[in-house]
Amino acid sequence: MRTTTICESEGEAVSGDWDTYVLAASNATMSHMYGWREIIANAYGHQTFYLTVRQGGETAGILPLVHIRSRLFGNSLVSMPFQDYGGIVAGTHEAFQSMIDQALQLKNKHAARFVELRYREKPPAFASTAWTAYGDKSTLILDISSGEENLWKSFSPKVRNQVRKAQKSGLTVQIGGAELLDEFYRPFAVNMRDLGSPVHHPKFFSEIFKVFNNDVRLALISDGKKTVGGLIVFFHKDTAIVPWASCYRNYFSKCPNNLLYWEAMQYACTRGCTQFDFGRSSLNSGTYHFKLQWGAVPFPLHWRIYGDNRADNSNTQLPTENRALLMASAIWKHIPVGAANIVGPRIRRFLSN
Repeated sequence: MRTTTICESEGEAVSGDWDTYVLAASNATMSHMYGWREIIANAYGHQTFYLTVRQGGETAGILPLVHIRSRLFGNSLVSMPFQDYGGIVAGTHEAFQSMIDQALQLKNKHAARFVELRYREKPPAFASTAWTAYGDKSTLILDISSGEENLWKSFSPKVRNQVRKAQKSGLTVQIGGAELLDEFYRPFAVNMRDLGSPVHHPKFFSEIFKVFNNDVRLALISDGKKTVGGLIVFFHKDTAIVPWASCYRNYFSKCPNNLLYWEAMQYACTRGCTQFDFGRSSLNSGTYHFKLQWGAVPFPLHWRIYGDNRADNSNTQLPTENRALLMASAIWKHIPVGAANIVGPRIRRFLSN
């Protein structure tokens, strides 16, 4: 039998080996890249545990975990917070189970309420039935391998007309890097307030661009000199991923989102991407149907939680989606944007979703 050892990865000396494993593993995602450790630590100060399984001297599995502690929202270990994906990547069942055991040891050591693992694809069977599946989220992915010309032809007349409407309305798109963050943040913050959700701290986004550099781009859409929205897109392996996008609601009649996403898709094609990941949405929500109209295919997310003893046991809510938070969200929508931008990031750092 091969000897299995687990170690916690630290520092730049191991980041290269870690990312080499991520880039080679078919089921590893952008959320597994080592750079997130620096981003989360620098922006929000959370403790992280980046676990590696080694068998016969070779890396056989990885698990990034973030420890989120809050008097208000509780104590948890999450892989990965603020993102759709995470969880264990392992080449053998033995390595997978070793990671599970280590994660539960960390849970007990740090008195965490639960451990949460987020998967894009269905994970191997867990040995313990105490792991619960939950949530109704799906990510929607569009095949863009045919190239922008054939992709355009594949869209319905309605989608093409919406893009043309935005163009005829005089809206324009600019793609760049960190220099565009201030312009992006204004409509993004307003949209988050309108949705009843605390906004991420600007430092969170600046750290992302600092760490991932040319593997992350920002697209802004403008009406003349006024920025009316934008999106952030990551490039990982053959996939373009959009986790954050927002436009001012009073511009929706001009279809800014349609032109914004179309420009992002074209840019992804020039980078050699074959898939466009729209990010997660709740089933049958407005954003779900917006993404579906492009021809994107929904893939249910497979999130697992250990140790969250909810009385209703419905498995349909995320750990943080309780009645108190829903009430707080309704109140948050009425807070002035300036106040929301000051208070919001102090709360957002503790909300793993």
